[in-house]
Amino acid sequence: MGRICQRVFPDVWHDGRVTTDAPTPARSYAGMSAEDRIAERRARLLEAALELMGTKGASATTVRGVAEESGVAARYVYESFASVEALHLAVFDAIAAESAERAIAALMAVPDHGDDASRTARVRAVLAAMADLMLEDPRKGRVVLQEAVSSPVLGPRLLEESRRFAAMLAATASVGDPLAPSADLPAGLRLTAHFLIGGVAHAFAAVLEGDVDVDREELVDVLVELFLTVDARIVELAT
Repeated sequence: MGRICQRVFPDVWHDGRVTTDAPTPARSYAGMSAEDRIAERRARLLEAALELMGTKGASATTVRGVAEESGVAARYVYESFASVEALHLAVFDAIAAESAERAIAALMAVPDHGDDASRTARVRAVLAAMADLMLEDPRKGRVVLQEAVSSPVLGPRLLEESRRFAAMLAATASVGDPLAPSADLPAGLRLTAHFLIGGVAHAFAAVLEGDVDVDREELVDVLVELFLTVDARIVELAT
């Protein structure tokens, strides 16, 4: 009988039993699929890690601490993240992605008529969006502007993001498109873009650390004025 079954059903009969490569349907629990439960746990872990990194620091953000903060068992941390360092990077990357999305959305929301008024309005829109991101939730500002500076894991990623934002700025000044290639743009233009990105980041950090006591409107006004002063040089280099 076994030989007959093996010949008739070669793909499913093995060692005296029926097997199949078809996946076993994931069981639902409390109305959630397995995939949904994994996604929900991941979101809770990321939020807990953000809370700890943004209040106690990256070095104090451990697997045990994240598990306790999130209410998720520690073993599930490794379900979504290879290590606690990978979790740190995921938090940083989420903030960086949100920053880029907000910056591009703010830039694209203001028409560019090629005049000084348009340039001022677009710069203000982007800087205001960044100020809101960092000041409305200071945890995010601390992670990307303070913790990343001293973290051996986040430091290289911070440099990558600084390069990316500088490239977006240089490309915007050159061709009006923040996503255009910038590697072949003039060195002076690219250096000035790096100077601006670094200066804005340090200014935000100074406010977050309490070194400078200033409200949101004054912060944006000062940054816009400084940005436009240097931006005028960028425009010169780009033309």
